[in-house]
Amino acid sequence: MVEYLVASESDFAGSELACFIRHELRDAIAAGSGESDRLIFKGSAGQSTWARGPWVGIFNPVVTRSAQKGYYVCFLFREDMRGVYLSLNQGVTEAKENYKSDAKAALHARAQNFRAMLGKQIARFPRFVIDLAPSSANNDTALYEAGNICAVYYSVDSIPEEEEIRNDLISMIELYEALIEGETNNDVSLDSEGDVPSHIDYEDATKFRLHKRIERNASLIKKVKRVRGSACEVCGTNFEHRYGAIGAGYIEAHHLKPLASLAGTKVPMNAAIDFAVLCANCHRMVHRSGLIDDIKKFKEQHYNE
Repeated sequence: MVEYLVASESDFAGSELACFIRHELRDAIAAGSGESDRLIFKGSAGQSTWARGPWVGIFNPVVTRSAQKGYYVCFLFREDMRGVYLSLNQGVTEAKENYKSDAKAALHARAQNFRAMLGKQIARFPRFVIDLAPSSANNDTALYEAGNICAVYYSVDSIPEEEEIRNDLISMIELYEALIEGETNNDVSLDSEGDVPSHIDYEDATKFRLHKRIERNASLIKKVKRVRGSACEVCGTNFEHRYGAIGAGYIEAHHLKPLASLAGTKVPMNAAIDFAVLCANCHRMVHRSGLIDDIKKFKEQHYNE
């Protein structure tokens, strides 16, 4: 933090400190979290010019892969470098695009809603208001203040031992996962009429919605298509063959992991082995059948050519 104030007065290009934040600091946090294989870790000191406040973000790809949208865990440094927050926060770029001049109010409201969803689980991190010392009331730093859901603060004058920070980080990631599970369960847009098999219970319904959320992950879907192609693995429909250019690459990704294995959000997402590609009709029927993890068996029992 002390070095950043000095370094930010010099050229950004080629800065060793900026490189440290993007790589070594990011990797140290990833290693300390124990989740480097499942979550995405990114560090930033700015793009082409120094950021007012650098950050390291931790993203679950089920929700977001960047600091621009969704919600995520991050280390946010004050502009004056007097301290750093470990915060469960929100993407401000998305808020600015959707709410324009009302972005700050929207972030505040959404943060309050997320805290209500977490309930007593949030007790470990009761700091709901953070001070990032923004140089302007309307810059991105001020918006990150509004986007804070909960946080813990480390002053430059009293940085705790590494083990304490690591424990806070692990607990914050657990809270992040609890929010994903709660928000997924409350997202009625993930359900279509007749989509959820009638025999599954409350817990399975939550996991079912998590399936649907994973299947709507745009970047993951692109990877699945590259690996598995774009012809339905049940009926063989290829939309390009049927509809021409407008159907090129059109297919849906289906997550094969059994519902019972979806503990929290610790879900492996290997495009080559954890997914099938299905047309919309077959995809809906697979979910209705309950044979989420066995496309071959579904085809044998339910598909009539």
